[in-house]
Amino acid sequence: MRDWAIVGGKHRASAGPSPACRHPLPEGEGFVPWHRAGFSFSLREKVPEGRMRVRPKRVVGLRHAFLAALALLCVPVLHATSPETAAPQPQRVVALGGDITETVYELGAGQALVGVDSTSLWPEAARKLPDVGYVRQLAAEGVLALRPQLILATADAGPPQVIAQLQAAGVRIEKMPVTHTPPEVIAKVRRIGALLGRQGAAEQLAGKLESEYAALAAVVAGMTEHPRVVFLLSAGSGSPMAAGRDTAAAHAIALAGGVNAADGFAGYKPVSAEALVALAPEAIVLMRERAEALGGIEGVLKLPGVAQTPAGRARRIVFVDGQALLGFGPRNADRELALQRELAAMRR
Repeated sequence: MRDWAIVGGKHRASAGPSPACRHPLPEGEGFVPWHRAGFSFSLREKVPEGRMRVRPKRVVGLRHAFLAALALLCVPVLHATSPETAAPQPQRVVALGGDITETVYELGAGQALVGVDSTSLWPEAARKLPDVGYVRQLAAEGVLALRPQLILATADAGPPQVIAQLQAAGVRIEKMPVTHTPPEVIAKVRRIGALLGRQGAAEQLAGKLESEYAALAAVVAGMTEHPRVVFLLSAGSGSPMAAGRDTAAAHAIALAGGVNAADGFAGYKPVSAEALVALAPEAIVLMRERAEALGGIEGVLKLPGVAQTPAGRARRIVFVDGQALLGFGPRNADRELALQRELAAMRR
């Protein structure tokens, strides 16, 4: 069992035993319960943008004792309901995945969130919530410290042993399937809406997305040319990683009317300067989050091989909002339309 530190700028901490579990704290506050259970919490360094982060501090006692204490003291019992029975709206929800968090807010249920993962950067309100770490590298204690009634998670949330620990502690976990297509995005919205008791809002959002994806399909069908595109996931020291088949980027490129020039391999793989030139991309797409670090378009053109590609010679470097486009959440359709306009404006 680990001792945990809750860190962050404006969050208050209150000491006390288990009664803290019976009186939920106002949203955005930290807490320091259960000293008698053999562990403690403390406030430490600030994290960027005022977010409170829950992280390991030191090992004291047994992990299973910790998980059992949290389960007994703080996890409410949820009773199963039939499909015909309206599900109660959970009051304490942890969202693991930027697309999940965005959907919760779009459904008007943001007030139920008590924690998110580090990929949850939109809307701005999500940045002020406690951060339980990277979605694929979670720790059970940090999540359980937030006393969630429901955890909404992406398919790749983990590691698996942590998910198992959370389930063993009695927390309800609902994982969303991998989402790479418009029907899957819309189905995810409806499922999250049902889990949050926000079916009406989910239907409204689903209708909006259906209209946006229909508009996208129409303009893509009208494109006379479909440029070859390479998505570089990372680019810095060493070879950049290009997105091959069966990746979120490959699906995003196809939806926007492009052709993935790197479909000769699956997943993300490093590409040398020679390999990049051989791919002959007519456009190179990167995440906007990396633009400043790379030095903008001029910096990308200095990467090995880029200047020798058709995209480099024509300066067709496109920066996109990585989470909005590749997360396949409620902003995906809008960002796909924006990328389609960039691709349609290109002339060979």
